[in-house]
Amino acid sequence: MANKKNLKTLIAVIATITFWGGLVTSSMATAQTSVSTSGQPADEASGAPTEQSEASVAPLPAAPPAAPPSGLAQSSIADGEVPKGPIAPAFPPAIPSIDYGTRMRMGMKVQNPNAPDKMNDIGEQMDADIMMSGQIHRYFKWTASVTMSYTGSAGASNAVTVQPLDVFAHLALLPEFNIMMGRMLVIADLFAPGGPWGQDNFVFAGFFPLVAAPALPKAGPTGRDLGTTVWGAPFDGHAKYYLGVFNLNDPASHPLYTGRLQVSLLSGLPNFNQRATYYGTKDLMVAGIGGQYQKNGSTRTDATTTPPTVFVDDFKLVTGDLTFEKSIHDVGTVSAIGAFTKYWGQYQPWKQSYLGEVGFMLGQTLGIGKPRLNLRYQGGKSPVTDAKTSYVIDTQLSYNVHAWYARLMVGYRRGDTWLAATGASQASNMVYLGLQLWDP
Repeated sequence: MANKKNLKTLIAVIATITFWGGLVTSSMATAQTSVSTSGQPADEASGAPTEQSEASVAPLPAAPPAAPPSGLAQSSIADGEVPKGPIAPAFPPAIPSIDYGTRMRMGMKVQNPNAPDKMNDIGEQMDADIMMSGQIHRYFKWTASVTMSYTGSAGASNAVTVQPLDVFAHLALLPEFNIMMGRMLVIADLFAPGGPWGQDNFVFAGFFPLVAAPALPKAGPTGRDLGTTVWGAPFDGHAKYYLGVFNLNDPASHPLYTGRLQVSLLSGLPNFNQRATYYGTKDLMVAGIGGQYQKNGSTRTDATTTPPTVFVDDFKLVTGDLTFEKSIHDVGTVSAIGAFTKYWGQYQPWKQSYLGEVGFMLGQTLGIGKPRLNLRYQGGKSPVTDAKTSYVIDTQLSYNVHAWYARLMVGYRRGDTWLAATGASQASNMVYLGLQLWDP
């Protein structure tokens, strides 16, 4: 009997616990269903929100969105603008590291190659670079890149020329002292550190119609040569120097010595590469001088003799330039460049050359970009025809979507070149359309 009594007591206790447990569970479910989507409990009859008491059940807070990894910047660039700083990679940079990018320039020109004063034919040119760089240690860096081009010159095939561009090792000890060895830019003037990508005009400075040799400091293909450059940018880039020795691929010839010194008063230019215009992101007041020397570097070959006779003379060059650029609030950016170069060497194609350039870019974005107007005049004289001057005038309107990273250009070139072979001047006219794209 006792066992039966104990069993009945146990069953009663279990039933009581089950009854009260179900009641509590039902009450909690009712409280949860009475919470509205706004975080307030709603009146079941009217659906109107009511005030919460301290005993009301509050909803769980939503989890905050995941924060991006530290050190990353926004990858987007505002229309018509230059990024405020370097575009961060997908992950924070590390050492050792590797980076890569591409850039391209496409151009279509309207000009007759056989009668350059007439615009009744169409040609095209293409330039594209694939660039890689890396860092092994904070003192050791490297760069390797190739370039592909199609000049669109008369009689040329549609084959694309592929050749090395920059291939060098970089010992970066201090901002004031760097050593680079390999194939790299030969720097003496203003335009070499930025190349065609960092200047305003689609046609690179120093090129005259119908003249194969440009009026530029001496260098190899694509403005590069094999050698070594020591450079530095003291005072946060407000001063900069380049000292180089090149033409080291041929031990039988004399080396080419080159150098440049510049002072930038308004904005520092601390990098090896620099641009001729910064589209208003930097105010510029830059003065630079450069020089080159190569023993027996001025040559001419007389192919009429057997064997051919080679005439030599020492090559020397002095160049100077002034750059001014100022952003005037929301009105726009005013730019001006002046440059002069003097050549020595009896067999040089040029005796002197000079350049003057002015530009203005609107401060306001129109559509997705900012329009910019540029006017450039270039003149030059050859040693043989000292009294005759060759000149070319470039007028260009560009539409800068992402500054130099995405640009559309249309321009007109008018030139008059003195040709020693004919003893007369030859006029030229050309209209061109250019597109420049660059991975920032």
